Amino acid sequence: MSDSKLSLKLLGVPVLVSEDDPVTLSPGATMLCAYLALAPKGGRLRSVAAAQLFADCSESAARHRLNTALWRLRSEARSTIGVDLVASNGDRHVGLSSAVEIAVDATDFEDLVSLVLEVSAADMTEADASRLRRAISLYRGKLLEPCDDAWVLSTRNRLENLYLTALDYLLQYSGSRGEVEAVAKYGELALCMEPLREDVHRHLMSAYGAAGRDDLVERQFERCRMVLLSELGADPMPETIALYARLTRNEHGRSTNVAALVAELERARREVRRLADIVDRALDRLRYMT
Repeated sequence: MSDSKLSLKLLGVPVLVSEDDPVTLSPGATMLCAYLALAPKGGRLRSVAAAQLFADCSESAARHRLNTALWRLRSEARSTIGVDLVASNGDRHVGLSSAVEIAVDATDFEDLVSLVLEVSAADMTEADASRLRRAISLYRGKLLEPCDDAWVLSTRNRLENLYLTALDYLLQYSGSRGEVEAVAKYGELALCMEPLREDVHRHLMSAYGAAGRDDLVERQFERCRMVLLSELGADPMPETIALYARLTRNEHGRSTNVAALVAELERARREVRRLADIVDRALDRLRYMT
């Protein structure tokens, strides 16, 4: 099996795949393989790897556990796919063997997105959009979903931000072409992760407005307003209100100032209700005391 085509899927639940079949590795070996795949070119210092992977151990115990984990990964890979995944490049560094070609979905995803983000969303070509669609298809979930160790968090956050940006680019690109279904698809994917992102709500509103779907503009603004109220107790930002007013002006005859005034009065009404509740509770306590 040494000539098998290997791929390592790290987005979502990690799994090593040979041809199209999952390779049976223990959870610990799979996670170590993932850790080594995310290492810089040339591998990591053994001391750093031991400290990051076994942070709850003393330095000597961590080094011992790292050696055991490397031996286990090497042994399991040899017995299942007939290759040595672990590089043997001296005692100081540890990494995956450069003699074994492994496609890593997280790396492919980052390369595809980063290439497109060199241009603005307005300057995207169909080839750029195709790359982003391919990248989105690779994103099965957050990086190393079962793992919340400190060493994975910064990379996970970076990839999540790239994913959200890719979705936003596709949303804007689809909106410029009047593709309402695609706009809704990419917008929903983005808001499932970050429902409070007002810029995504605004881009959705703009795309719906460009497509002449005033009903969807209205619905998106109300959704934005309600989620902000529920989660933050706040109203949409002035630029969100201004965009809504501009997009709906022809239908409703509202100006930006009127829309802002409506939002301000709604905020005042909620505050009055909140103060009335406080007064009612205070009166109830006083009545109970007397």
